[in-house]
Amino acid sequence: MTGKDRMKIIRTVFEAIVLLAVLVCILRAFFVLNIYEPYEPDDPEVVTGNDAGFIAISFFGVDREGTDTLISIRRLDEQLKALHDSGYVTISQQDLYDYYDRGKPLPEKALFLIFEDGRTDTAIFSEPILEKYNFLATICSYGENLNSNDSKFLSAKDLVALSDTSFWEMGTNGYRLSYINVFDRYGRFLGPMEALEFIEINQFLGREYNHYLMDYKRDENYLPVESYTAMKERICYDYALMESSYKDAIGYLPGLYILMHSNSDRFGNNERVSEVNEVCIRDAFKVNFNRESFAVNKSGTYEYDLTRLQSQAYWYTNHLLMRIWDDLDAPQKDSIKFVGGDPVRKAKWTTELGASEFKDRQIVLTSLPLGEGRLRLNGSESYGDFVLTTELTGNQLGRQSIILRAGEDADSGIAVTLEGRELIVCEGGSDLARVNLDELQGVKYLSVEEDSRNALAAEYGTRAKNASSVRESFAFKNESNAVKAQPAASVADGAEAYIPELQLNTPGDRKLEISLRGASLTVKVDGYTAVDALPVDTVEAGAICLKAEYAGKGYSQRNLSDDVYDAVFEDLLVTEYPEEGEEPVVLYDDRLHEVELVEYRAKNIWNRVIDWFIVNL
Repeated sequence: MTGKDRMKIIRTVFEAIVLLAVLVCILRAFFVLNIYEPYEPDDPEVVTGNDAGFIAISFFGVDREGTDTLISIRRLDEQLKALHDSGYVTISQQDLYDYYDRGKPLPEKALFLIFEDGRTDTAIFSEPILEKYNFLATICSYGENLNSNDSKFLSAKDLVALSDTSFWEMGTNGYRLSYINVFDRYGRFLGPMEALEFIEINQFLGREYNHYLMDYKRDENYLPVESYTAMKERICYDYALMESSYKDAIGYLPGLYILMHSNSDRFGNNERVSEVNEVCIRDAFKVNFNRESFAVNKSGTYEYDLTRLQSQAYWYTNHLLMRIWDDLDAPQKDSIKFVGGDPVRKAKWTTELGASEFKDRQIVLTSLPLGEGRLRLNGSESYGDFVLTTELTGNQLGRQSIILRAGEDADSGIAVTLEGRELIVCEGGSDLARVNLDELQGVKYLSVEEDSRNALAAEYGTRAKNASSVRESFAFKNESNAVKAQPAASVADGAEAYIPELQLNTPGDRKLEISLRGASLTVKVDGYTAVDALPVDTVEAGAICLKAEYAGKGYSQRNLSDDVYDAVFEDLLVTEYPEEGEEPVVLYDDRLHEVELVEYRAKNIWNRVIDWFIVNL
């Protein structure tokens, strides 16, 4: 046997092992191995008799690696593990009904878990995690998707199969995900839109829209185009469609409903619409989750106006825990066990405010609600002249700060802060420098005229793709092409720049290099010199502190509210200021090395292999 033949055999064996391992992972995601075991109602350590209500946590959906709206498998696992480790046990829909109808006691740490939108990937990826922590969940779907051929959504057959596993119960988000009274961000009226149309032009929309059941249908002047009777018939008919779709597909209408998407005055954006919705909901369901942003529900809560906290894809584990902690009554707050991550790395720091987690190459610092989080590097009080490098990957809406030469009060010293599109240097509460990073790096923006033109062209293009006839499609396509051909003044021509509004989930990723020597500070961002030899007054040695700060209510197209912020510092390295011709002495190093780095890279490669098989099978 030649050496080439031996290599072929070795390669074939290796490929077979990898394929087998991948298939095991995939099969594990599709098959249920255990049976859900409910809590024991007679266990006094679980059901203590203390009526603390229950917390309701929901997830929009699950993706293997995560997206801007779908939580990753890893992060879902981390969050559910943290709830499990804090002592929470899941309750069923029947437990809810009995709690409100008969006053039946719930576990002191009762968790009602929800997955919304009825996505197939949600069920596939979350199933093993539910089994792992013995958690029961409700999966909500839309009636119009039950017999759809779209594999992205769970069919009626899929939902029945899930219920048979014992880890799932069924709920509903309604009959359809559809929108009315849609305006683009330039105030152009788009009218009603189906979900796919809405998604296609979402980038050009603001907050001016309603879900199908939330309001009267209106015209471009926001005047109703239907009477009260017509509005009532439309809404009631939608509930009738929902009921018949479920009864035809699975034999019954689930007793749990999530109104999409209220977060308004009662059950709609208009008082008379709200009254119609409330009657329909009470006639059809036993409970309704009407609001988002608050986790706790008590016995005195109206069972048709329940609230859930929807964990966002960008939240780290302590972010979710901090939001729950804030909602709990004082006696329950101590039950929340914030996660710390690597204990060896964590021991090198003192968490003065908020919560901190040390994972992989990251330090994740979570602020208090409406406040800040703060870390102090132990033993760094003697640091005078040094170079600090790190990558800041927290979202742009919030403040991520590094405090240099800090005294006992962390607000003393020199603060280097990233907030939005700005770098800010402060000392003693006063600004020394503010640098617009987009201008520094020469970011090119479209003008408002160009963006408005592009929005209109995209809107016509969307109408063309979803037209009801070929003639209508061609007409909209021609309109789209005509708009694209229209001239528009650019920023270079002197027109106003269109600068996108930052949203709560707008990601950030900036590489920072800070050089501090004597009374001189230099800061580079992504290789660009933002501050060069800036004079500073604080010359005495002092500690290094990290800070995360909530920066005020941020914009969210989905009208979400969040008052907690995660600052993320990756690959933090501190070295003594190098003398000419000498190697710098490392004072602190948070990077991965040798075995850790190999394991980290191997894990990432392995995940990409599995992703490829899942996508291409």
